[in-house]
Amino acid sequence: MHESLDTFIDENENGDSSSRNTLRYIMLGLLWARPLSGYDIKQTFERAVAPYWNAGNSQIYTTLKNLHKAKLIDAEIIVQTSRPNRKVYSLTPAGEKDLARWLQEDVPERFTKDEFLTKLFFCGETTDETALLHLRDHRESVLRQLEHMEWALREYGNRPVKRPHLLEYQLLVREYKEAELKADLAVTDKAIARIEQRLHSQHED
Repeated sequence: MHESLDTFIDENENGDSSSRNTLRYIMLGLLWARPLSGYDIKQTFERAVAPYWNAGNSQIYTTLKNLHKAKLIDAEIIVQTSRPNRKVYSLTPAGEKDLARWLQEDVPERFTKDEFLTKLFFCGETTDETALLHLRDHRESVLRQLEHMEWALREYGNRPVKRPHLLEYQLLVREYKEAELKADLAVTDKAIARIEQRLHSQHED
């Protein structure tokens, strides 16, 4: 393995570990489809990946910088006359090999850190009103995510594509996430109705 790649992996695994490692492969996966500028990557990430994996702009650009340093991607300056020059990234053979290896690895169990559910777990130690605020906020968040997924499907799901096999699995991921969000919404709605009914009964008494 290339020395810079060794260093890159060690830095990520000993630091923010799993989240940064996964972001690295997301970047490689996006660049596998076609070369992209940093701006294009941000746009694609927000449109297609954000419902499944959160990352800020600084994380994305830091990851790109580290991938380039590790020689997993190339960076080319595209000179433009009427607008600023663009830096376009593309996969190197080492990057393709690393992405292929990751895709063949076993997937870890889906244990996640969820601050909403963690806070909700302890809401029995506060008031129903406080819990209701968290549940209503969470409901709005779920609805926004569902709306974004529907928008993405309308905008991109029916476009002609060069890689239909790739699109098939991207839409499968969307089906998983949509089912998860709808189940989440159903549980949230029931919880809200139950607490609202209890508060209503208390006020009547």
